[in-house]
Amino acid sequence: MPAVPSPASAGEAASAVESTQAADGAPGGAPPMPEPESTRRYNVNPPPPAEFEFDVQRVDADGTKWSGEAAMSWRRDGSRYKLTVEVGLNLLITRLNLLVLSSEGEIDDYGIAPDNATEKRKGRALTATHFNRAQGRITFSASEASFALRPGAQDKATLPFQLAGIGRADVNQLSGDIDILVGEDKDATVFRFQLVGEEELPTKMGRLVTWHLSRPPKAGSYSARLDVWLAPSLGWYPVQIRNTEGNGALTTQTVSKISH
Repeated sequence: MPAVPSPASAGEAASAVESTQAADGAPGGAPPMPEPESTRRYNVNPPPPAEFEFDVQRVDADGTKWSGEAAMSWRRDGSRYKLTVEVGLNLLITRLNLLVLSSEGEIDDYGIAPDNATEKRKGRALTATHFNRAQGRITFSASEASFALRPGAQDKATLPFQLAGIGRADVNQLSGDIDILVGEDKDATVFRFQLVGEEELPTKMGRLVTWHLSRPPKAGSYSARLDVWLAPSLGWYPVQIRNTEGNGALTTQTVSKISH
C-alpha cells in the first residue's frame, strides 16, 4: 500500500496534480511572454459525454513517491457543457480530496468556450477564472490582471478536451505547432503543443494506441513540460496526462475506466 502523505505533503501533492491539468505559468511573478498576433483556426468536434477514472502517480524531485486517484466528468447538454475534475487520496475509511476543478460554458464554432472555471485546492480558498465574452476579456478572482479573450481560449481543465476535439475534427490539424490560449489562476498564456508521434500506452483498460502531444518548456513563460495522450479508438479522449517540472518531479494521470 502506498504511503499516505502528511498534511503538508498532501498540499504539495495537490499543487503537483493541479499542474498536470495545465502547467505552471510565468515563473517568479514574471510577466507572461507576449502572445503571438495570430494563431491557427481549428475545426473542433468535442468528444461525447463520459465519466473517467484515473490512477495518479507522483514522483518528487527527491524520489519520494505517492499514489492517488482522479475522477473526471465531461457532460454536454445541447450547446452547453460542464466539466469537473476531483483528485484525491483513498485512505482507510475515507477519501481526502486534494483538488477540485470545475468549468462551465458553451460549445461554439471554435470548440469548447468556457464561461467560468473554478479551482479549490486543499487548504486554499476557491479561485475563479472568468471568460467574459461581452467584454472580450479573461479576468481572475485572485488577480487584477486582464487578458484579451481569443476565440478558442481554454482553461486548464478543458484544454485536453479541446485537443481531443481538434483531433476528432481532422487529424491533419495535429501536424505543426498547435497554439491554444489558456487562462489559469492569475494569467493567460499561449500553450504550444507539438505532435510527438503514435504510441502504445499500457493502461488498466488494456494497451491503447494513442497520439502523444507535448508542450515543451518555454523560457520566460513556463518551465514545465506537459504531455497529453489521446486515444483515437476511444473517440480521441485524453487517456494520459503528465507534467514534468523543471526540477524533475513527475506527475502522471492514467485512465483506468471510462463510462458513458
